Formats: sequence, C-alpha cells, structure tokens
Amino acid sequence: MKRLNRIVSAMAAGVLLFGMILYAPAAAAGVRDGLRIAAETALPALFPFFVAGSLMVRTGLSAAVGRVMARPFHYLYGLPGAGASALALGLLGGYPVGVQVTVQMFQAGQLERAEAERLLGFVNCSGPAFLVGMCGAAVCGSVQAGFLLYAVHVAAALMTGFAMTRSPGVPPRPARPVRPEPFTPAFVAAVGDGMATALKVTSFVVFFAVLLSVGEALGVQDTFAAVLAPLLRIAGLPEHASSAFFAGLVELTNGLAALPALELPARALFPLMSALVGFGGLSVHCQTLSILSGSGLSARPYFVGKLLHAVIAYALASIWCAVLPNPVPVFAPTGGTIPFFTAAPAFVSLALILLCRVRTRKHIIP
Repeated sequence: MKRLNRIVSAMAAGVLLFGMILYAPAAAAGVRDGLRIAAETALPALFPFFVAGSLMVRTGLSAAVGRVMARPFHYLYGLPGAGASALALGLLGGYPVGVQVTVQMFQAGQLERAEAERLLGFVNCSGPAFLVGMCGAAVCGSVQAGFLLYAVHVAAALMTGFAMTRSPGVPPRPARPVRPEPFTPAFVAAVGDGMATALKVTSFVVFFAVLLSVGEALGVQDTFAAVLAPLLRIAGLPEHASSAFFAGLVELTNGLAALPALELPARALFPLMSALVGFGGLSVHCQTLSILSGSGLSARPYFVGKLLHAVIAYALASIWCAVLPNPVPVFAPTGGTIPFFTAAPAFVSLALILLCRVRTRKHIIP
C-alpha cells in the first residue's frame, strides 16, 4: 500500500510538472491571479488577526478570557473557557485564524490534546470582512446579503460545535497557570508569528490559483464539473453552476469570484455560497494542515467538522430561502426556487444529531 501511494504521488507530481511546462502561460496567469487575490482580500483581512491572536496567547489575555468563560463554555461545549477566545477570533478573523490560536493555546498548555482537537472542528471559520466584502458586495452586489450570510455562517459554526462536543456532568477543570510574557517581546514575537502564518496562507492561495488555471487549460475542471452537475441537480441547484462550485471546492475565493457571471437567482446563489463558505475549500484545508504540522494534533476532527459545517450551512440557507417568500430582499431575484425537500433531510439529520448529543451526552468525535 505504501509503495502504491509513492507511485501515485510520483505520477501526480509528474503530471503537474508536465502541465505547468506545457501550459506555462496559464501557470503564470494563475500566479498573477493568486497574488492579486492574496493582496486584495486574504492578507488585509487575516494578517492583523494573526498578530492579535498570537499576542493574546503570549500576554495571557486568552487565559484571562478562559477564566471568565470557563463555566458557560464548558456547559455548552464541554471545553475549557480558553477555547472561547479561539472561537471568537476564528469568527472575526477568518480562515485559518481559529486554528492558529488553538494550536498556540495547546502548545502553551492552556488546552489538552483532546480538547484542542475537538475545538478544531468548529473554530476555523470565514470572517465578516471576507463575507461582507467578497460574498456580499462583490458577488451579490449587496452588503446586507453579506451580513445575512455571516449570520448563517456563525449559526452553523456554533451548531457544529454543539453537535461535536458534550457537556459533562463534572465541573470544569482549573485552568493551568500561564506565565505571561512582557508586552514588548510578546508584540515582536506576535508580529513574526503573524507574518510567518500569512506567508503560508499566501503560498497556498497562489499555488491553488495556479492549479485552477492549469486545470482549466487541461480540461480537468470541466471533467470534475460534469461529475458534480448531477449532485447539484439533486440538491436543487442549477447544473451550470458546477464549474464555479468545483472551483470553490478547490480555492474558495476563485469559486466565489466566478459566481456573478452565472446570473443565478437568489434562491440558488445564497445556499450555494453558504455551502462553499462552510466547507472552506482545499486551499484552506492545506493552510490548516501546514499550521497543524508538527503540533501533534490530529486533523480528523477538523475535517469532520468542516463537512458538518457545510451541510448545516447549506441546510440553514436553503430553509431560509424555502420558507420566506422573499428570502433576501436586497437581491433582485430572477426567478427559480429551492425545493424545501432538498434542505429538509439535512435539517432533520442535524436535529437527530443534536437530540442524541443531549440525551446520550457522548462524544460524536472521540
């Protein structure tokens, strides 16, 4: 099996190299697009929060927040209160700020291994700057739509955490004493940490933009889009959105940027964006894995959480569009509907998960 994996990996690397040589102009265009996306959207939204998150951990602020939030966060999620600061920064800063803060708190001794791994399942979220600016203003032409999508995204993240964790009957364990660093060395180190993480994020954004550009030139994107088309039809979404949906599964920003040209109605566009934002895309997952590398934390709960987050986000958005006659008033709908039955199975499954969680009080993710 290991030999087969090595052969497949070598073949994939060879195909990638051959494609980049054969379609060098497309690869160069992908680099330019990736750098533009990183400079215009990713870095301005993420870098300040990378620095702030590291500074919170180093100065002991996250430990103070943990002491204040110990009981409510433990009651809701069965986790130490320090996790509340990771969740808050993840919801405010965007991908992958929540993961960075969680890893730093684990390395600082504020979280145990099992606690940090469960926290990873629901703290890696998209931030309001990206959702309002990109999804709302750029894709939908409406800031209000971006705020609505952010509200759905937050609700899905909180429900994902609720479904994946438990509230044990024992009181929360006392927080480990943390020796805070003086502000000046903490600030200098936090800026360095933030820049190192920002460079990792930029490298993955650029490289996945290259993959999409070369894949489009090779026809790979069209092939996968054709495979996804029936699945979108089952979900009540237009088949011609499959190309943008595939691009969003690979690199979120590129997929969202392709949506306006499709001229989708609000009832199709809103759930589609919600599912893509909830999942995050392969580029975000690779950014997360790069941060987890060397930490000793398992990525399995993280991947389970992102899949669950995408399902919940799609279900909430679909139900919103199915129940209300004019679900997003700021849109100018061009027709089309999302059948309620397409969202109902996901919503019922979520309700059963939450019910089992409350009654059995067992971990869904070990």
